[in-house]
Amino acid sequence: MKKNVILIACGLLIALTGCGAESESATGFEKEPIAATEAVQEPAKEETTAAEQTDNSTSDVITQDQALEAVKNYCLANNPDLESMIGSDDYTIYFDVSTSDAGEIVVLYRSYTGAEIRYYVDPASGDVYATELVPGIIDEEQKNDESFNVRDYLGNSADSASASESESKTAVARKDGERFVDVIMLEGSEEPVNYEHAVNSTAGFEIDFDYDSLTRQSTSDKESFISIYDDINNPENYLEVKYVAENADSVVASISDELSKDYELYTDTFELDYAGNCTRIDASACVGGEVMPDQLQKVYVVPTMEGAIVGTAHYSIEAAEGFGHLFAYMMNTLRFC
Repeated sequence: MKKNVILIACGLLIALTGCGAESESATGFEKEPIAATEAVQEPAKEETTAAEQTDNSTSDVITQDQALEAVKNYCLANNPDLESMIGSDDYTIYFDVSTSDAGEIVVLYRSYTGAEIRYYVDPASGDVYATELVPGIIDEEQKNDESFNVRDYLGNSADSASASESESKTAVARKDGERFVDVIMLEGSEEPVNYEHAVNSTAGFEIDFDYDSLTRQSTSDKESFISIYDDINNPENYLEVKYVAENADSVVASISDELSKDYELYTDTFELDYAGNCTRIDASACVGGEVMPDQLQKVYVVPTMEGAIVGTAHYSIEAAEGFGHLFAYMMNTLRFC
């Protein structure tokens, strides 16, 4: 019996020893508690990391102000003329920003042509798609081909890109009919353009044109570039460049007098890349400004030693973002010969 009691006591001692550290007290062996910090130390570290990740994720989300800034920079990069138009009494141009029920940031750009372009921004990724409507012509939003990321146009990135592009431009000597490829921004995207160089020695100028989209007609004092989609005898979209043996100021006055009968005019001084300063006359609103005209015009009057080179872009309101921009790029290639 005594042996059994001793064995039971030893068993209890071994069992207590296997459960953790012990200390002796007045009542026998007592269990020492495990430190709480050792048990929760690793989970606490994981919670901190998760919090940091949440903070970083939140800081990367695009705000309404950032989206508005980026879209403005994007529009100015695609159409530098806007800088002089915004805030002018001659044009109705504005931007507005809101958030849709789906959580997208929506930046509305009301163009001087009357078109309403909405840029839908994903706040997390910064990716953008766009829709367009023209009241009275296209009454429902239609998705267009524009797409970009707002982070590419935040801060001075768009200005820097434009500055770098301008600095890299140099006048390359080319022969009449020589073809080459260049890249321009057209309807919000970089587009390769198949250019052909046109030289009119009698009129005293050279210019590049998109031979995939335009047909060239040439006379001794004039070059015309007509949309391949139009009736060549009655075109809607075309650029006409000619020499006039008249003082540039009087040319501006006579053209303005004629156009002002049907259009509200905006006139400014604009610097072409190779031909220098010119007077630019923008006829893109009807008299009174309440109705948008079907046909728009933009005239460039470039002074020369003995007269002026006059470039007139004609395009429909629907083609303002297409042919309108293309003709502006073409005029920027104008140079004297």
